[in-house]
Amino acid sequence: MRAEEPASDNRGFAAAVLLWLHLLILAAGALQFVFAPQVVVQPLLAVVGLGFLTACILISRSVPALQRPVARQHWIDVASATLCVTLLCAATGAARSSLLSLFTIPLAGIAVAFGSWWLVILLAVVVATLGLVLGALTPQTYIGDPEFLGLLFNTFAPATAIALVVAALIGRMHSAVQRISDLSSTDSLTGLLNLRAFEEVLQQEHRKAERFNRPYTLAVIDVDNLAQVNEMLGHDAGSQVLGTVASAITRSIRGSDVAARLGGDEFIVLLVEADAETGGAIAQRIRNNVYAGTVSVANRLIRANVNVGIANFPDDHLYPKELMILADQRMQQDRMLRRPPDPRAAGA
Repeated sequence: MRAEEPASDNRGFAAAVLLWLHLLILAAGALQFVFAPQVVVQPLLAVVGLGFLTACILISRSVPALQRPVARQHWIDVASATLCVTLLCAATGAARSSLLSLFTIPLAGIAVAFGSWWLVILLAVVVATLGLVLGALTPQTYIGDPEFLGLLFNTFAPATAIALVVAALIGRMHSAVQRISDLSSTDSLTGLLNLRAFEEVLQQEHRKAERFNRPYTLAVIDVDNLAQVNEMLGHDAGSQVLGTVASAITRSIRGSDVAARLGGDEFIVLLVEADAETGGAIAQRIRNNVYAGTVSVANRLIRANVNVGIANFPDDHLYPKELMILADQRMQQDRMLRRPPDPRAAGA
């Protein structure tokens, strides 16, 4: 869930670039009719290619089913651009067409859309094969002729090299964006989400729960007596305890659940599609796994303990903020119930 926002930005960037590349192909094809109509030996084929690309642009961006997953739309864009360029070349002289260099566009498009060098190589093989087909359709051209093969190499090799460089740059850009997103959304000590990122995820899940009438449970977790550990053994020992608790929480929850550090010695967990009974069972598992772990500090074994409170949507409340407050209140009640009685009060 943390990658969702930067991934969305990357997808939007790729979709915009692919659209502009498509418009470039359409402009190049239209200019042939305007300024060099004599080279368009098969006008109907060129019109079919331009019409097909235009239809793909409109349909892929207006039909929701073709936009999710977004890779589907990107593949449609790349495939339609490749086919359109092939038809334009076939209509304007095949292997001798001045538009042969337009094959650079789908190669650049797949590099921008996916940032993968091996996909660029795969499409380059497809483009080279299409070049051989165009050569076979060209009169007085033998595809085994070294001169023709040199023409293909000189046309497609630079385009492939440029696309490989673009793919490498896009891959690095995606990694950098993801790293920046992770640093801004995670707690540096535990590696869990921070509160701001958790609240964003919670709002998204709450909207889904309302729309599809599904439950979810929030669990607030407090580490018991962490202040005493800090006083007696230092803050490094307290940090180790927090890291151990965070690891136990991660082991205890499901892959679809989301854990975060609220701050200080408190954590919060979103248990997706979990009713109160399921939430209670997971909360007990968290408690048991935390207690089962120990931390070794200065030849001393420290056993952590936690207090847990849960609140369920929609049984306990209908709003996320109130659910967080209720879960925190129940955690404090759990802490009071588990606190040993004060002997001075018993003596009095």
